[in-house]
Amino acid sequence: MFIILAGAGKIGFTLAAQLTREGHSVTVIDCSRERISLVSSSLDVMTVCGYADVDILRLAGAEKADLLIAATDSDETNILCCMVGKKLGTRHTIARVRQEEHYREVVLLREELGLSLTVNPEYAAANEISRLLRFPSAAKVAPFAKGQAELVELKLTDRNPLCGTSLRDYHSRFGDGTLVCAVRREGNVYIPGGDFVLASGDTIGLVGAPRHIHALFRELSIYKKRAKYVMIVGGSRAAVYLARQLLSMGIRVKLLEKNEEKCARVKDAAPKAEVVCCDGSHPDVLDEEGMAAFDALVALTGQDEINIIIGTYAMRAGLDKVVTKVTEGHYAELAGTLGLEEPVQPRNIVARQVLEYVRGMENSADASGVETLRQVMEGRVEVVEFRVSEASPCVGRTLSAMPIRRDVLAAAIIREGACIIPRGGDMLHPGDGVIAVTTTPGMTRLEDILKG
Repeated sequence: MFIILAGAGKIGFTLAAQLTREGHSVTVIDCSRERISLVSSSLDVMTVCGYADVDILRLAGAEKADLLIAATDSDETNILCCMVGKKLGTRHTIARVRQEEHYREVVLLREELGLSLTVNPEYAAANEISRLLRFPSAAKVAPFAKGQAELVELKLTDRNPLCGTSLRDYHSRFGDGTLVCAVRREGNVYIPGGDFVLASGDTIGLVGAPRHIHALFRELSIYKKRAKYVMIVGGSRAAVYLARQLLSMGIRVKLLEKNEEKCARVKDAAPKAEVVCCDGSHPDVLDEEGMAAFDALVALTGQDEINIIIGTYAMRAGLDKVVTKVTEGHYAELAGTLGLEEPVQPRNIVARQVLEYVRGMENSADASGVETLRQVMEGRVEVVEFRVSEASPCVGRTLSAMPIRRDVLAAAIIREGACIIPRGGDMLHPGDGVIAVTTTPGMTRLEDILKG
């Protein structure tokens, strides 16, 4: 597929890297020679230096492009770029839109503007954080099938009853409602078989219906109730989105921001939040504002280092849930070495949204294509939801009769609103959803789970 990417910032670079890894032909446009030089020296892509206007888009080949992704720093530029690209003949367009007022209007007018998809990194990050606060026992929560199934990550400690359990005995001990579908151990990631024995220090991926996952966590005595009182440090766009979401769920919010103008904007956007104009990066300020009384703390300042410091302090103070946001990958690795849960990275969330759309483009109308795509285990495992079509060669065959690849696990079947943890004798029916887990990215059709 031929893809043009306008904007070579953090999100643009991440997208270009992911798309080239999946075998697409990518041309990157940016007005900064420094950024273009970095992209051309790091990635196997074509580059064009200039503003993404009609002449540059023509030069980049917009008339024959399958997809144009506009991810510059300007919402207006992104929207206009996509409109021009569509007029020149580009088949599909995706615009990054960050300003809330622009995002609401663009979503409403998406068809009129010729946009295939709009992505908002801060809004997407807020959604992910709110899910973590609704399910604080988990380190990561990835929904599928409109919330009918979830994949959660859980780190095992010495006291967890799962330690020492072989996966062959898992269902007899803990029921049929959940499945261990991935394990990260000492830097390695596994799609585990029946002989795999869970151990302290493992991070496991669990798939199941939300009620079954909650029931398992209660049985393991690690269930934590949904946060009721949350402290947010930082008045960024993501913080505003998150505050409003939490308030709408009946969760109390206290937000700390040192910039008076940002404080005023937050008060206007989320009037029911308690907003305090102070520097929440200082431990003594956090203590003065009663951090110990909160169920959770979310660090959303504009500096990765500060977010990690705040998160580490809150974790060591004993808060039940601590969430940090980072933009740079090396800071995410640093957070892990300090004992923090995997940070939320907006650019990775946007990359996943775009990849999900791109893989969907590659399928014909009758194909069993991608419905949902998630990346877990620090991005090293892909979880893909497919919709089973009548024409699929998987229909009418038991799972045990299918030549499923060794690096793939059919983890769940979604049928008539129910999440089924499959056994070898289960069959796939047209209209089913199938959640497949793999350590090898790139699946675009259900048939990709089979050996070639």
